[in-house]
Amino acid sequence: MGFISLLKEALDELVRNPKLFLPKLVSVTLYIPPYLMLGRITVDIARNPAMATPAMFDQTTYIMIVLLALAPVWIFIDSMYPILVQQRIEKGRLDFKEAAQHVLGKFLKILAVSILISILLTAVNLPFIALISIGLVLKLLPLLAIGLLGALAVVFASAIFLYFVPTTLIIEKIGVVDAFKTGYALSRNNFGLVFWLTLASFVVLLLGFYVEGVFGRIGEIGFIVGRYLGGILTVYLYVINPTAYLEIRKSAPMEKPAERIKLAKKK
Repeated sequence: MGFISLLKEALDELVRNPKLFLPKLVSVTLYIPPYLMLGRITVDIARNPAMATPAMFDQTTYIMIVLLALAPVWIFIDSMYPILVQQRIEKGRLDFKEAAQHVLGKFLKILAVSILISILLTAVNLPFIALISIGLVLKLLPLLAIGLLGALAVVFASAIFLYFVPTTLIIEKIGVVDAFKTGYALSRNNFGLVFWLTLASFVVLLLGFYVEGVFGRIGEIGFIVGRYLGGILTVYLYVINPTAYLEIRKSAPMEKPAERIKLAKKK
């Protein structure tokens, strides 16, 4: 299945099974109240700097703690999608309870992968973050531009080679290290396809941010609508990724990840 076929198949799957939107809509709903409160505080301080009192900062701190506490819930819900897509493709049905139980059994490993990816991206971007900081302080636009373009290039390249790592961990019976090895190998052996899938993902994400920004200017109601629309667009990406993974896996139906690494080459 080629790039365009995968995009179409993922879209068709969402049309056939709109229930796939439900987990993400739950996640979006949980995040709306703290984001609204944080937005109100930001607007109030922008309109009247005198409102930046210690009590206001304490309230902001509490909101940030809530957002941080919600992060595992967000990761848990998003991690259900590879299993839900696999259920639809292999069994022709959706079982949210089964998907949740599967993710729960692997949740510590999923958290570990999420943290490791965040640390990795931060580490490789440190030189460009430094360039951006220096460019901002010294008001050197060329230096700022180099830092921004370098950081974008690193993030894009990392997204390509880590594209299948979380999905591999969630679907397969393997550990964290093998997930990185297998996911990297699948991306490397199917580089052309994964490049275009990653590029499409960036475009959809940018579109989602744009939609949220446009509706956010309307006010709080617009912000809420924008958040839900952005979540809907994100679900499309969540369906594309495991659909592509399962399609590639057909070319290497081996039980051991090491064997799949050798065989998972694009036909």
